[in-house]
Amino acid sequence: MDKKYFRLNKDAGLFEFLSHKPLWWRMLLEDRDLYINVRKDNRINVYYRGASIMSLSYNEGKVTAEIHNYYLGYDKDTCTALGIKYGNVKECPEELVCRLPMIKKRVEANKKYTTCIEDEGKEGNIYSSEKYVQSQIYMNDSHYFDTEFALRLDDGTDIRIDLVKMSDSGEICFVELKLIDDQRLYPSRGERAEIRTQMENYEKFIAEADKLKGKTGKPILVEYYTTVLEIMEKIGVQRTSAKPVTVHDKVFLLIKQTYTKKSTGRDKRLKTIKEVCEGLYSNIDEVLTDYNRL
Repeated sequence: MDKKYFRLNKDAGLFEFLSHKPLWWRMLLEDRDLYINVRKDNRINVYYRGASIMSLSYNEGKVTAEIHNYYLGYDKDTCTALGIKYGNVKECPEELVCRLPMIKKRVEANKKYTTCIEDEGKEGNIYSSEKYVQSQIYMNDSHYFDTEFALRLDDGTDIRIDLVKMSDSGEICFVELKLIDDQRLYPSRGERAEIRTQMENYEKFIAEADKLKGKTGKPILVEYYTTVLEIMEKIGVQRTSAKPVTVHDKVFLLIKQTYTKKSTGRDKRLKTIKEVCEGLYSNIDEVLTDYNRL
């Protein structure tokens, strides 16, 4: 595993700039709909409902905010017809803060980030997107302090883990989120469930990371997340006072139970998912208990 995935300097220009709390940054910090994650290479991502609406970087004394212009109201077909770029663009952060109400509406219009109005379900299922559920888990539990952890394994496999949390005793745990109706939890056409391969890759990640030491001689993940938490405190987004000490040797599979009524088909599906989860570090027993209470 390449150590470049853990490049982070708590004294980098962006973090120093934001530590002085310019007005536009204070406005973002005060918006309770948003959450903020530190990223490798000394960047910051701002999220709404699980959507990255700003990626902040610093160069030559200036902060730049990168955003997909979908969130600025651009239409893909129109852009194609007119030969205008449809994708990430760079703006000044003050401009995007002024446009936040419209940006939020564009996120809400995207099915990847939707949720049921007032938790109303359809056909016995609460139709919230995984990204939205991820955002709510993160925002409602301060033990979570990172999302979308991404890197490449030695064999070239790209991984992206949904959530990272830390216990009060300092144990870091990586968490993969799946909604109960996610097809990756279920075998398809005679092949094993995709989640098994996904979790195996995460086990490889833990094993590869365990071999690496940081500049201080501590395990690379402990050192990296120590720096992340120091930066979070510095820029005003601290979530926990605990200090990283160790890393859990398993990635946790968190399954979100969204069914609101039982059926024979769902009984069968959950029985199969229970078999798929055999040997995995997961909450499948809690899911079954919750479902059986319906």
